[in-house]
Amino acid sequence: MSGEAAVSAPGKTILFGEHAAVYGHPALVAALDHRMTVTARASTFSERGMLRLEIPSLRIARTVALTQTVDAVKEPGDLAILAVTIGTADLIRHPDGFHIRIDSTIPAGSGFGSSAALAVAVVAACRRACGDDIAPDEIARLASSIERHQHGRASGVDVQAVLRGGVLLCRLSDDGFLEREELPGAGARLDAFRLFHSGVPNETTGEMVGAVRRLQDREPARVREAFETIAAATRDGRAALLRGDGAALVPLVLRAEAALEAIGVVPGGVIEAIRAIEAEGGAAKISGAGGLTGAGAGLVLVAHAEPEWHERFTPPKGWIAHRVRLGAEGLRSEIAA
Repeated sequence: MSGEAAVSAPGKTILFGEHAAVYGHPALVAALDHRMTVTARASTFSERGMLRLEIPSLRIARTVALTQTVDAVKEPGDLAILAVTIGTADLIRHPDGFHIRIDSTIPAGSGFGSSAALAVAVVAACRRACGDDIAPDEIARLASSIERHQHGRASGVDVQAVLRGGVLLCRLSDDGFLEREELPGAGARLDAFRLFHSGVPNETTGEMVGAVRRLQDREPARVREAFETIAAATRDGRAALLRGDGAALVPLVLRAEAALEAIGVVPGGVIEAIRAIEAEGGAAKISGAGGLTGAGAGLVLVAHAEPEWHERFTPPKGWIAHRVRLGAEGLRSEIAA
């Protein structure tokens, strides 16, 4: 068996719904046009049954046995190896070997959806290289399984965002099914938002999910109130987008950020920076799992209805602006290099 396929998947940003989405509340999420490209070659190697993995941006070049199992993501490249293992486990005919190359402009570990993009793109590329025209729902199922290995309990929202693209309202039902509503054209109505990288958090997404779970065990009323506030902001955000009301998004950002701070997922330095933005008439919130300590919390959304305000806005020291289009295309085929 031999074949080759290349695909790319976008990053994502959660507009509203962080953490609450894990517990069955809705999340409003948009794909963004940072992209990850995965090229997979299924072919014969001099040593059969081997996986060759290359991630040039991380200076990763590893060769491992296809039968190698990864129980926990500890070393660079482990997530990609896990994605190949899970993504191809039910193939009737396995190739003699795989050569995987990953090129990405999505910042890692910072709320931009890099792990979801990797899971989706690796599964799709490997299956297509083996001649399997895998359906989107099956890609989502396998990618969500990979995400659970990476983060523990996961909502599946990130996977749907990078797979489908555009702007989605998602909710995890009681029976574990992720319901989604696509909002066509909503990406063109997100001019109120600008994206900034506040710095890589000290904690992983899995650690943050665990921290919120422990807080819920200790103080269920506090967490429930915060989640209800986040859920209301999410529903109101959907309504604002559908009617094209960018000004209405700004107070919703204020409400959602206050609730996220109430569950302790925004470090002190980022809170201080957000207070300064509010003092200038804007609003800001983390987008993603956030952090507990350190100077960064990953992706931050800054909101104001007037483009002129954004033009004169000076970001906090150390924050990096990401001028990317929201509502970008989801998984797509590329030409292999």
